Amino acid sequence: MDNQRRLVRLEVKDFLEIRPLDEVVEVVKGETDNFTLMGICFTSQIEWKKGQLLFIDYFIPSELDSVKLKIAVVWSELIDSENGYFCGGEIVEVEEDKEEKFASYYFQRLKERFF
Repeated sequence: MDNQRRLVRLEVKDFLEIRPLDEVVEVVKGETDNFTLMGICFTSQIEWKKGQLLFIDYFIPSELDSVKLKIAVVWSELIDSENGYFCGGEIVEVEEDKEEKFASYYFQRLKERFF
């Protein structure tokens, strides 16, 4: 299977707050491992199921603000009991008023990596 990506994945350690779309539960804290404009990989102490829809508050450090994302979980695997789960998700929706902010953050990090 060819694993070519359409966008460059940027390794970051940004703070997340995660909650399932269809349940009323406490917010779960997480941390990104990498992201693109199409998806994110993150760690969480909770196992999320493939196909599950999540709301994520993605905190952008330079903005002191968050962007709300809706993602569909593509995979989730246990790292270990201390570190929890490593998960990957496809971004389904970005908060309408903050799409440009999220895209600008991605391109800013891209410039930092390559220039």
